[in-house]
Amino acid sequence: MATLYDRSFDASKTSLEVVNIESDTVSSNILIKFNCGEHHLDFKFLVLRSDLIMLHTLILNNWDELLEAEVWDSTDPSFSFAILANNSDLIDEQIYQFQFWIDAGEYNSHRATRSGIGITIYQDRKSIEQFALQIKKEFD
Repeated sequence: MATLYDRSFDASKTSLEVVNIESDTVSSNILIKFNCGEHHLDFKFLVLRSDLIMLHTLILNNWDELLEAEVWDSTDPSFSFAILANNSDLIDEQIYQFQFWIDAGEYNSHRATRSGIGITIYQDRKSIEQFALQIKKEFD
């Protein structure tokens, strides 16, 4: 299981979990868990394994391009994610918003609405990169 905890997890109990249920050479049946306080949402669906590996590759090898592009969409329909710099004068450390959502198209068979349900995790770059490494390990 790959887990990304929010920077203030002790207070918020906010996290994102990606679990590999079953895989073959082309696709993976995954479970996505959004946790926020006492609330939990679970989604099971099929994705291309190459999309999960791409998520890992983009985070580790193309960080600056991800920040410029803002949104990365997996193969239609499935999931999307974005990494945005969260600038603050209150802290010295650079914090990022890692936004991850299940596209409504997963259930509606199209992405025309560009809507879905997701979660935002506030975290430093190293923790987001560790999450990407966990995903690679989970799906290798």
